[in-house]
Amino acid sequence: MKRILILFLFIAFAAVANAGTKEDLAQIQRNLLDMQQQLWDLEKQLKDNTANAQSSVKSVQDTTEDLRQAQAALNSKLEKVLDQLQAINQKLDETNQRMRDVPSSQSMRAYPPSTNSIDEQPGESANDNDSPAPTSNVAPPATGEQQIYKEAMGQYTKGKFEQALRSFQDLLDQFPGSRLADDAQFMIGESFYGMKEYVDAVSEYDKVIKGFPDSDRVPAAKLKKAFSLFSLNKKGQGVMELQQIVQRYPSTKEAEIAKQRLSELGLE
Repeated sequence: MKRILILFLFIAFAAVANAGTKEDLAQIQRNLLDMQQQLWDLEKQLKDNTANAQSSVKSVQDTTEDLRQAQAALNSKLEKVLDQLQAINQKLDETNQRMRDVPSSQSMRAYPPSTNSIDEQPGESANDNDSPAPTSNVAPPATGEQQIYKEAMGQYTKGKFEQALRSFQDLLDQFPGSRLADDAQFMIGESFYGMKEYVDAVSEYDKVIKGFPDSDRVPAAKLKKAFSLFSLNKKGQGVMELQQIVQRYPSTKEAEIAKQRLSELGLE
């Protein structure tokens, strides 16, 4: 800017020196004033442009800093959420591991004893005998359905889930009206659960819930259905099953387990 001003003055002085008349000198002075005004205008515009540029740069810097801080805050929140999800998944895995064998204790409940005495034949009662039935410490023989159930439970406890599944299904096929039907149906679900076939397990537990609504197996079936749903990453449906257990069967062991699971999930 200083160089332009010096050049401008040099031209002006040269013009004055070469002026021939007063009119020429006056014209040159007017031109000089116009040029000086233009120069000042240019200088002002340059300053304004420089100030605007500096303001824009500062605005960009402020915006960049705001974005950086927002990104840092978002990353921090994301890390916390990931940590919470990891903790929840770990609790789910631990609870699944602890509870994997819980219903098995119920699954091992004794099959009902035979109502017939040793000397009774099918269709014959003890009252038909003239003398009292002899006492004996020998256990009564198991009926066909009890024998199948016993063998199936033996297969299940040995981890032979496929064989157990077929045996329990045989019991249902041969004795559809058996008082062990709900137990056998539940154990079919347990066998699928033991094989980690969770989709089939859910389907079989549903057969207990819907087919035997008055059975004492229903709370356990709903509990294991919930665990199967968790294993299938259907946590919302699993939570609903747990809440139903607490509401409908509050005095059961399954309700206590459901409450514990809901507590671990922060859903008390």
